[in-house]
Amino acid sequence: MIDALISGRVRGAPTFRTASNGTPFASFRLAAADRNGVSVLCSCITFSATAYAAVQALEDGDSVAVSGEAEISAWAGSNGEQRTGLSVMVHGVLTPYHMGRKRKSVNGNAAGGDDHG
Repeated sequence: MIDALISGRVRGAPTFRTASNGTPFASFRLAAADRNGVSVLCSCITFSATAYAAVQALEDGDSVAVSGEAEISAWAGSNGEQRTGLSVMVHGVLTPYHMGRKRKSVNGNAAGGDDHG
């Protein structure tokens, strides 16, 4: 298992389904650039209720950061060229839509001011 924190942009619309045991899950693709600027495609899936809720706000092209368990995947492209990517079991999602709430939480109060009296 690779413990991963990946940021990039959503590619295509996320899909939402229900597993045979009744658990809702979301799947989506994330394009992240490697150090050479080449886009790496990450296939993401989440069964986490909080991550599922966050993914519902996402659309094609939105910025997102995910954390979870990653596994390297390989396949042959339509032209026969070998392609690689990541499959990610997502446990956490952070989007620009979360930033205000997260900053307030880190500052320790809802007003965002200094709480050192």
